[in-house]
Amino acid sequence: MGKYGEVAVKAARYINECGDPRSAWEKASCEVFERGSSSQKKGCPKNAFLGLYGGKGKNATYAQAALAYLKANPNQNITADELWAIIMAGVHKAHNHQMDVVLSLYKEGLI
Repeated sequence: MGKYGEVAVKAARYINECGDPRSAWEKASCEVFERGSSSQKKGCPKNAFLGLYGGKGKNATYAQAALAYLKANPNQNITADELWAIIMAGVHKAHNHQMDVVLSLYKEGLI
């Protein structure tokens, strides 16, 4: 699990305490990264996480597609790079930790 996966898992566990996914991500990301750092503010993994809780946007769509794939193929051992390639369906674009978020939450049974 990468750092953004760690943030996602912590954030998922904080949702009830914080009241909403955005606040939970903020709290968790500040525990893993220095507050205000570029890593703490990084939008792609945050928006992927928020997308799994009703958020909108391209990173939300990527995360939702990845989760749908994982649910349809539950016994597959897949890496973040492999999952990204599958959901991008031939479009060559580098992922930015979105799949780390999805895979970490999925493997922890939080989504």
